[in-house]
Amino acid sequence: MGDVTFIIPAYNEENSIGRLLDDIKKLYPHYPVFVINNNSNDKTPLIAEKSGVNVIHEKKQGKGNAIKKGFTCVKSDYIVMLDADNTYDPSEALDLLEPLFKNSADVVLGCRLNGKKEKGSITRFNLVGNHILSLTASILFSRISDVCTGYWAFKKEVVDDLLERNLVSNGFEVEAEMFAKVSQGNFKVKERAISYRRRADSPKLNSLKDGWKIFLTLWIHKIRNN
Repeated sequence: MGDVTFIIPAYNEENSIGRLLDDIKKLYPHYPVFVINNNSNDKTPLIAEKSGVNVIHEKKQGKGNAIKKGFTCVKSDYIVMLDADNTYDPSEALDLLEPLFKNSADVVLGCRLNGKKEKGSITRFNLVGNHILSLTASILFSRISDVCTGYWAFKKEVVDDLLERNLVSNGFEVEAEMFAKVSQGNFKVKERAISYRRRADSPKLNSLKDGWKIFLTLWIHKIRNN
């Protein structure tokens, strides 16, 4: 096992980030954690600072910008990225990391759609939308079951490649761009089924607007690569 860093993009997640960080620190006391505060106007950064993790501030609004900022801070051999809303179980990070440690994958995505979903964690509309987007990504790039997941594990070389190739997505479509680029980069990609918990408050993603952006992002990067 090599060194692992957790990066957590965060925007107004005061209701959930404290529990998430407590769990990560208990499970992985020797792994550094970077919370990328993306202009939160609640207690998110204060809670993160009190927990003793590294808090980095990104003023450019959008999840994509926060993730790019987080990637530039990482020096470890492996990186785990997950959302700050405590919908993902940090104890399952080892399931994502195992193929990286064994060198059987370069990137591992946590698949919500094939795992155990808490009641109310995802609407039927969003479930159908995620299946459509994942099918699109599978046709355009390589087989994937949950292209919109926010739970990833990377080797450092993959993160370096993504930064070198310049991630351009600012918002929730960033995961689709990352998947397109790792597929085009001939990295070994695997999935692991994960559990998915209900959010403590309302989701920030707009199903129709952001879903359309994700769909367009997949096609744009397919066309550009050709």
